[in-house]
Amino acid sequence: MKIGILGGTFDPIHNGHLYIAKKAMEKYSLSKVLFIPTGVSYMKSGVSLAVHRYEMTRLAIRDFPEFEISDLEVFRGGNTYTYETVQELKKEYPDDKFYFIIGTDTLFMMEKWRNFEYLFENLTLIVADRVGENNEKQEKKAEELKKKYNAKIKFLKEARYDISSTQVRASFKITNPQYRVSPDCPAGVVQYAEENHLYDVNPLTEDEMLSLLKLELKPKRIVHSLGVRDTAVELAKIHGYDENKARLAGLMHDCAKYLSLEDKLELCRKYEYPVSEIELKNPELLHAKAGAAYANAKYKITDPEILDAIYYHTTGKPAMDPISLIIFISDYIEPGRHHSDKLDDFRKLAKESLEKCAGRILEETLIYLDSRPGNQIKAVDPQTQRSYEYYKLYLEEK
Repeated sequence: MKIGILGGTFDPIHNGHLYIAKKAMEKYSLSKVLFIPTGVSYMKSGVSLAVHRYEMTRLAIRDFPEFEISDLEVFRGGNTYTYETVQELKKEYPDDKFYFIIGTDTLFMMEKWRNFEYLFENLTLIVADRVGENNEKQEKKAEELKKKYNAKIKFLKEARYDISSTQVRASFKITNPQYRVSPDCPAGVVQYAEENHLYDVNPLTEDEMLSLLKLELKPKRIVHSLGVRDTAVELAKIHGYDENKARLAGLMHDCAKYLSLEDKLELCRKYEYPVSEIELKNPELLHAKAGAAYANAKYKITDPEILDAIYYHTTGKPAMDPISLIIFISDYIEPGRHHSDKLDDFRKLAKESLEKCAGRILEETLIYLDSRPGNQIKAVDPQTQRSYEYYKLYLEEK
């Protein structure tokens, strides 16, 4: 027989795993696929108990007779090493060939695994890539492994998928029904995870927030958000402020960017945030206020400094707290910005004085707004003007 092996933490198993297994069977005429949840992984921490991951895997494949589950790693004492699993499988199936189904990230990591040469000798790798991955880079790595270790590597490009367990865990944590994203898992897995509260009791991690943002923001906006995040962390470190708060506020500052006007207005109404006439005429300005509400309602962010930083990141406000000040500046100067010939000066000034940098940014913003063509709305948000009146005092200091 030709037996496929699909291992992983499966925390939780999702439809992407099942799709890859089906496609691998079809293309390479596998007799069956063994799903092997890890026991104690030395490469990952903080995963759900093995008994839960085993049960979710069993529930996911129960309607597929060509799929089987193995408890080889779940009940093995100590750390789980793949080469030991393969040794046991070869004893159980001495006359069969094994095909190890992996993702491209694993292809680049296998040389760090214990006794990896044994795996290259006894397995054929089937590499399934994700949407948007670099095919040339994958193929170059495969050729390298073939030459160095005589590895047997095949590709499965027919099974491209765009889902991860990180994204699935994040969807379980969105408990607000208005913003709930249905977990992309078999119904039995969803029910089991919810009944056992495997994921909804802990706050979203940064990786989980990012995975959800990728569902809502355009790729360029994700790149911008990451630029703001990293710039904010750098400035927080330089000036001695909370790097974790700056990091999260920077990542989430544009979370409501592409919500509809109706959704933005509803969030502002629900959170009793005032909406000005200028914001109604320029609805793109509402994404900051709505973003603070959205970060709380969907992502369960409760820290007032982070929410304030999101709320004021477009207009600023007089006497901003340090995190708000950092996000306001970072949004303007992050490395992907190219809208001003003064950006290099602003980036340098931000490292010297946050207040002076904010004053210069507000000054340039007002000059830009005043110079807009007559067919564009020239009204300036009063909050921006008030912010400038406060921070221009720092520009007058010697």
